Amino acid sequence: MAYAVGEYYERVSDYDLEYQEQSEQDVPFWRELVMRFTPDRVLELACGSGRIGIELLRGPGNFALEGLDIAPEMLTAYRRKLALEPEQVQRRVTLYEGDMSDYQLPNKGLFDLILLPFNSICHLYELEQQIATFKNTYDHLRPGGRFVVDTFLPDIDYLSDALNRPSHVYMEGEINGPDDEFTMLLYSSRKYEVIEQTQHIVWTHEKFFATGENERYLTRLDMHVFFPRELQLLFLISGFRIDAIYGDYDWKPFGRGTRQIVVGRKS
Repeated sequence: MAYAVGEYYERVSDYDLEYQEQSEQDVPFWRELVMRFTPDRVLELACGSGRIGIELLRGPGNFALEGLDIAPEMLTAYRRKLALEPEQVQRRVTLYEGDMSDYQLPNKGLFDLILLPFNSICHLYELEQQIATFKNTYDHLRPGGRFVVDTFLPDIDYLSDALNRPSHVYMEGEINGPDDEFTMLLYSSRKYEVIEQTQHIVWTHEKFFATGENERYLTRLDMHVFFPRELQLLFLISGFRIDAIYGDYDWKPFGRGTRQIVVGRKS
């Protein structure tokens, strides 16, 4: 079965607009996490355009940050943003293009903290990919290092609405472009395949420009749905000890929020 991930991330400026409010929710959590663990070397898997990484660099600490992503468009945008940062910040960052299931970095075995934020694990569709990612990440950590994965907690009612057929079209949001150049409306429709545990999402992006022109385009995005025991077992079979599971970005206990944020530690 073919899965789609790339096309959704090709229009980076639109992606950044769509998720600018997400930073208000999760960036404070990641900053606090870094403050608590005081790492010297951090790796962010699926680092994207730097939405989280650059904010971490602006916070406390003087850790070295490495980022890995499979989408060249995202890494190009990350580098463009980095060029606007002070030179001492730029020197702390190294970016790589690669697949999180088979990456091999020069500092393998030396990372104190590896992050996989905001549902990016959902792009590991096959069991072999998932196991390879966890085992490879385990090997890249130093002894005692931590791997933190953040993804949504499945909503059974939401998934059942899209079970084996496209769901209703949902209005996801209305976003203003820079300098009110345009207004963008977002819609989505989903189909959930229960055997594969995969959501097939079709996004409609509709832009209305101040000039009176308009633009409409579609992108596809497939996401594997991780149930809690499944995610926890991936940590355990890869050699990790689970230190904590949080239910949201405000450090709620697991089960009292909409997220599953798992902190695994290398033995």
